[in-house]
Amino acid sequence: MQIARIQIHQEFVKVKLSQEHVKVKINQDRCWEEVNLGSTDYLVRSSAQRGYEQVLRYIEKTAENGNRLARIEDGGEPIIDICIEEAFPTYDYNVDIIPKSRPEIYFEGGKVYIDFEMGKVDVRI
Repeated sequence: MQIARIQIHQEFVKVKLSQEHVKVKINQDRCWEEVNLGSTDYLVRSSAQRGYEQVLRYIEKTAENGNRLARIEDGGEPIIDICIEEAFPTYDYNVDIIPKSRPEIYFEGGKVYIDFEMGKVDVRI
């Protein structure tokens, strides 16, 4: 009687993993601009715009007061009314939460590369 000989030869699986990391980009420019902490260019442009609007409001108010003085024959006391309005202006108070905009978040990349070679098992009896 013969004893069987068993030969086993095994090659393991080879796995190679590589990855590309995720790049996260966050743009908070609009948020900073809402709290007046934006770029110099933005601050200059917004200040110029607010100044222009203020000049237009002043021209409107001056023209309105001139029209009121031109109609002085209609009665009333427009000079006293104008002086009171200029001396004691009314202000609107408001409570608000800033910033109102959310930051823009972008994701780029983030891949996993898998390369493998199959293993083998060789059994001989």
